[in-house]
Amino acid sequence: MFVSMPLSIFGWRSISTNHQHLKDLVNTIRNPHCPVCDKGVMFVHKDAEPDENAIYPWTCSGGCGFGVFTKRDQNSINEVLIPLISKKGRARLNGMSEEEQMGLIKSHTRQSRMFWVLAALCPLIALYSLATGSMAMTCISILSMAVPFSILAIKWSYRAWQVLTGTLYVEGAFKQFVKRGLWLPGVEA
Repeated sequence: MFVSMPLSIFGWRSISTNHQHLKDLVNTIRNPHCPVCDKGVMFVHKDAEPDENAIYPWTCSGGCGFGVFTKRDQNSINEVLIPLISKKGRARLNGMSEEEQMGLIKSHTRQSRMFWVLAALCPLIALYSLATGSMAMTCISILSMAVPFSILAIKWSYRAWQVLTGTLYVEGAFKQFVKRGLWLPGVEA
């Protein structure tokens, strides 16, 4: 009573429940996707109880009914799901004709180049805004949009390279992709 009543005046319950909600959202961003439906994210319910071996039930948020039992940390769920996701991805890639693969590569490359163009336009638009008398904060905001566009461009370049080389779920592949400069437009594998 001496703690909860004064804290309720400041809205402590609302703050703590909102914080928990945001924490759960961040965890779902980091958690792997469901290998069965590809729509949901694997998560542990916050009120889930472990069994005698400290194993928790991970379930799909998409409602497909898929679930696994493992420890609560990220590494444990990744050890279980990455082989399943890799096997499914390989089967999907191997089941595609060469024509379909080339179409997918072209689509990913097109998206990558579109995002590179948008990333290149951001500094130009920021300079134009500054030259026409806009506020500096507006120009910085416009300039900062180049970062997410660049990240998306690199992502789609990487996806195209993965399809081209068949390098799916190989540890260290992204590092090699970046080191060899394959994320730059026009550089071929």
